[in-house]
Amino acid sequence: MKITVFILFCFFTSIGVLAQNSKTLYGNKGNVNSIAFSPDSKTIASGDESGNLVFWDPETGNKTYSLNINTNITSVNYSSESAGLFVYTTFDGYVTIMKSATKEIVKNFSKDANIYYAVFSPQGDKLAVTYLTEPSSKDRDKGIRVSYSVDIYETVKYEKLKTLRLARASDFTSELFGSDYFESYRFDYFNCEFNPSGTYIASGSLGKNIPIYSFEYKKFAPPYKGHSKRVFFVTFSPDGNYLASASKDETVKLWNISSGSTILTLKGHTNDVNSTAFSPDGKYVASSSDDETVKIWDVKTTRLMKTLDGFNADVITVKFSPDGKYLAAGGSNEKVLLWEVQDILQ
Repeated sequence: MKITVFILFCFFTSIGVLAQNSKTLYGNKGNVNSIAFSPDSKTIASGDESGNLVFWDPETGNKTYSLNINTNITSVNYSSESAGLFVYTTFDGYVTIMKSATKEIVKNFSKDANIYYAVFSPQGDKLAVTYLTEPSSKDRDKGIRVSYSVDIYETVKYEKLKTLRLARASDFTSELFGSDYFESYRFDYFNCEFNPSGTYIASGSLGKNIPIYSFEYKKFAPPYKGHSKRVFFVTFSPDGNYLASASKDETVKLWNISSGSTILTLKGHTNDVNSTAFSPDGKYVASSSDDETVKIWDVKTTRLMKTLDGFNADVITVKFSPDGKYLAAGGSNEKVLLWEVQDILQ
């Protein structure tokens, strides 16, 4: 009897270790495609494939607001605190901008496209939206089956300033897909992000290369080359000196912005890497993967600091809170897990 009790104690203790003291936030259904912290770190938002937009207090884990729009939410993001806005996108082509404090809708517009992501520039003067459309007949004749673009809007009347077309007939590194666009069962591809000064925008890619557009020079910089499969997610470091990219090739790469060259390749995941995030101090980068884990890496030494599990499902999205206190991740099992960074990195 004593041996049985001891075995059970060890089993449940090991389960606790695997969960690594995470807090589970409930309210989503199906794949959690995107999460975001408010600028003051007092709210965490998520959107899922069932159309649930959920907000929590990360300190208590309590739900503070939710709504269901009955369609697949592909991304959620906050603007700067001074702008006070929140944006979410849907796969069926809608972009909705709300006041973050009151949830009052400021602007709602649609495109005849599958929308994947929207993000505000750090200065709040631009909104970038990534989407896929069916190609023109001319492009189809050239073998292009998917047209991937990023639209740039100003944020007064939300009039379009520019379209950056990223899938071109001359881009021979792009993968081609069938009429269903992707073999994916979820919709977390592809994101884009402004650098901290708002002078550049980088994007995920249908191919192996990362496109970088300069607003200052009004043209694309040489693409970042190094991944062997398509790039799902990109993000800039807080100081703007580095770019991290997550890829289907199971790696995270860190790039030097000034040279455009790879400085580090982080290997350790055993399946697609879906997203990545820098800590606010730039010391760490977190990555989420279909191998059901979140990994945290030391940027300076490339050391793997921690592997977080407990999902038992694909981990789609990961974010640090702006104050550096929390790390959150969402996956394909309706869960959002929340950790206190000091607990997992001590």
